Amino acid sequence: MSPAARDMLVATQENSKTFADSFKAHVNSSRIDSKNTVLNLLRKDYPDYHVTEAEEKTASLLEYADAGEAMYILDSDEESFMAARNWRSVGERMEKKSHPGKLVDEYRFARFQYIWQGKEFLVYFVTWKDFLEAQQRNFYVLTPRNEVDIVEVHSVDTDALLLAAGKWTSQLHEEIFVFDDSYWDKSKELWKAVQGSSWDDVILDPEMKDNLIEDVQGFFDNQALYSNFAVPWKRGIILHGVPGNGKTVSIKALMSSLYARKDHIPSLYVKSFADKCNGEQHSIRSIFQKARLTSPCLLIFEDLDSLVNDDVRSYFLNEVDGLESNDGILMIGSTNHLDKLDPAISKRPSRFDRKYHFKLPGEQERTDYARYWRKKLLNNDTVEFPDELCLLVAKLTEGFSFAYMKELFVMALLTLVRGHKFDYFELIEKEDGEKDEVANKSAQLPTAEEKASASVCQCSKTCSTCGLPKETDQAFNCTAQSAKGKSDPKDEVNKKAKMALPEIEIPDPLAENLLLKVIKHQIRVLHAEMDNTSEEQWPSGKKQMSAADGAYSMALMQLRQRRRC
Repeated sequence: MSPAARDMLVATQENSKTFADSFKAHVNSSRIDSKNTVLNLLRKDYPDYHVTEAEEKTASLLEYADAGEAMYILDSDEESFMAARNWRSVGERMEKKSHPGKLVDEYRFARFQYIWQGKEFLVYFVTWKDFLEAQQRNFYVLTPRNEVDIVEVHSVDTDALLLAAGKWTSQLHEEIFVFDDSYWDKSKELWKAVQGSSWDDVILDPEMKDNLIEDVQGFFDNQALYSNFAVPWKRGIILHGVPGNGKTVSIKALMSSLYARKDHIPSLYVKSFADKCNGEQHSIRSIFQKARLTSPCLLIFEDLDSLVNDDVRSYFLNEVDGLESNDGILMIGSTNHLDKLDPAISKRPSRFDRKYHFKLPGEQERTDYARYWRKKLLNNDTVEFPDELCLLVAKLTEGFSFAYMKELFVMALLTLVRGHKFDYFELIEKEDGEKDEVANKSAQLPTAEEKASASVCQCSKTCSTCGLPKETDQAFNCTAQSAKGKSDPKDEVNKKAKMALPEIEIPDPLAENLLLKVIKHQIRVLHAEMDNTSEEQWPSGKKQMSAADGAYSMALMQLRQRRRC
């Protein structure tokens, strides 16, 4: 700490104590209008200093200094310092486990000596929350009145600092803007996750993949073309389809490829519109204001159908396609349920112009995905993974999403890592085959004789425990069996399709392949967990209980409620 800095902190200790006491008294009362109150208190307690207020979100002075652009010294006097001392992990993966971590201060009220380009300032960082308002996080920059030039009531030195810090704050530094809990934040963690993404890792229909890349890159490459044809330089794209088929990984690849451009197109990621204090409309307004300031940019609304509800639909549409210019903003919205989106969003041109349907992968895409995993394992001598196996895996995984394909390979490789031997899977395969036979037999439609016998009540007339008559139970047992017996033949066919492993011819060279045996076993395991009901049979993405299942469940519930023994 320089002597001048030490002198400034020491010389203003009484001012600091007076202001700290006044602020504590204010926040302990039924506070209103804290923003003006804090500013007026500082001006009263520091009469010889010029005071400038700045919001942290527009000029993050501490982060600016942490980046090496300035330096600050905390006034550690307990009267001028309130913060939470929080633990943070350090490093990635194994380093994170071995490193003890670090402690960081999350300030609520603090005073600093701030040094920038040879100039020194007193800086307060103050947070508060008034009733029914969002939390405020503000800096207050103080400069001695006899040492500064004042132009139109503003300090020249302070304005120069705020201009530099504001410009830096508006930019991304290996970060991604994330909107959540009613405010924007910068996420280095998301940036790191995105940087590991590449279009090489995205398996899609080649034509669809090329069109999506061209749509996005072409938008940012052709600003002049839009201008020449007097077309607004804005665009919207919807990615839709059942979960687990590449929407999110495609968005990550887009974000990574845009950041890799020479002009570094930033990404703004919206997680939620929720704002308990000011309402969702305020959040929508903040989102588009930030996008307009940051443009050209990619504005991402993941799970768009859950974000835009009836209460905010009109306001959202006005921001998307209203009077204000959205030049340079490319919006991408993803949804698992296109039918849930309002037609004004999904079908109106000039809002979201293009729609890409992410379907369940076909056999070629599943083959390509298996080859993607084979490529990752080429240098692994413990796994025998010939190229011919990729086509077999594709045939065995009909109805699998990419998410289930990934889970299949992860489970199979983890099983091999555990050291299970060939003989073990010989036994497992035999047991699985027997289960398939039982499942296929149970999935067959009942014969006429079986239907006739099912319609006759076989219930016991007396309770096996107490010997008393069970007329009520008998009636409900009959109801339950009757409801259970009314199964839809289509349900039985679907059940059979779910449970049975596709029968394919295994070439002799692969008959003894251990990885194939493991994969076949894990496919059976996943079949027991997954639901292959077609998308068309899921209205609005929600599976509906059949009438027979509903009656059967209701009968069982009533039976349990009325049972006395």
